[in-house]
Amino acid sequence: MTESRFHTEWLPLQGRFYRVAYYILENESDAKDAVQELYLKLWNLRDHLDLIRDPAAYGSLLLRNLCIDRIRARRPSGPLPEQPSSKDPPDRELETRESLQAVLRQIRDLPESQQKLLKMRVVDGMSYRQISEKTGLSPINIRVQVSLARKKLKP
Repeated sequence: MTESRFHTEWLPLQGRFYRVAYYILENESDAKDAVQELYLKLWNLRDHLDLIRDPAAYGSLLLRNLCIDRIRARRPSGPLPEQPSSKDPPDRELETRESLQAVLRQIRDLPESQQKLLKMRVVDGMSYRQISEKTGLSPINIRVQVSLARKKLKP
């Protein structure tokens, strides 16, 4: 490929290549560097570029791979630093287990309707409107019942 042909076929695609690089890298200077690296690579491959039917697609594919390489190079390599152990000491673990069992007993002592509503609201993460649609109760009634259940669970 001649230099003039390179200028007429490949250089007009610079704006498109920049947009692709910026979309992937999300950084202006990195995108410019990636496009510059792409053009260096294309220039070094100029003897083989006559075989390319769609320069925009081929250049975008090469650019995508260059951008991925840049992203990978940003990641830290090597082993991750050790994280301190978050395991509670045995006495704290026992205390937590006993507190959980006490709460579970209190939940079992609630009326079945409050248990059901509390589970839907807290465990299932449903909104009052969703619970209303599912149970047929009014949202205000559901709020009152969930509030009463929570008050009974407080120490």
